[in-house]
Amino acid sequence: MSPRPSYPRRHGSAAADRPALPSLAIAVAYVDAAEPGATPVAGDVIAGVTVTDARSRRQAERALLQSCRRGYDGLGDTYVIRPVSLRLTPWLARLGATPNQVTIANTVWGALACALVALGGRGPIAAGGAAIFVQIVLDSCDGELARIRYLYSDFGRLLDNASDDVIDIGMTVALGWAMGGWWWPVALAAAVARASCAIMIFRAVARIGKAGDVMAFRWFFDRAEAERGDRFEHKLTPLAVVRSLARRDAYVLVWAGCCLAGVLAPGLVLGLIVAFGYFGLSLAHRVVRARTPAAARAGM
Repeated sequence: MSPRPSYPRRHGSAAADRPALPSLAIAVAYVDAAEPGATPVAGDVIAGVTVTDARSRRQAERALLQSCRRGYDGLGDTYVIRPVSLRLTPWLARLGATPNQVTIANTVWGALACALVALGGRGPIAAGGAAIFVQIVLDSCDGELARIRYLYSDFGRLLDNASDDVIDIGMTVALGWAMGGWWWPVALAAAVARASCAIMIFRAVARIGKAGDVMAFRWFFDRAEAERGDRFEHKLTPLAVVRSLARRDAYVLVWAGCCLAGVLAPGLVLGLIVAFGYFGLSLAHRVVRARTPAAARAGM
């Protein structure tokens, strides 16, 4: 990683007088240095670290990567997934991978995990557990790449979250199929319930112009003014604990562990609880939303 120099334009200077800049990951607008509101940005400062040599460059890279952590990361993200993904993301960046390419790759890994688990047998199921762990690590990498390379897009966000839902639904069905007996139809019903809830959420965020941004969705019990960090921060309250267990980083890690251990029942039971729990919440949410004034429905 190298510093990205930035130069203010002298008052009245022509475009030809401006110094050449290397290819930048972000858009640069030239403004007069004396223009009100103009903020000079040092080109040799990255993530608060002044880059002067190889050592400071590595420090800046580490600081930039650590800035990818979010206050609303779940427990699984914080202590298991991020420590792995933040080591992998720099290598993906050096290879020139884009966030959407990584999203497609993690979708393939997720589909492979579902197929292996559904196939049954100790070996395939364990391999499926390893594959779903790879999937959720790459699922963090695509977001990290988007942030450090400034490659955000509405389509990428939609692709990322929609593929997660498809994989989660597929994994629930695969676990039910592998368990057999009456587990299979119950898992299929849970998949339908989960899909119904996902559609409701995607429609709600699309209405406020944030297509695919499921974190912008506001449940009926969320305060309208609450920030994401307030809704998802780590608290030892009943709602926060239940919410953390129903987050993707938690239940996917449980699925991975159960498959690796060859004990599918706990993973499937958790998947059923999450699916039917969300479906029940979605029914209550629809009732409350219908009774909420239109002006107060943003994000619902």
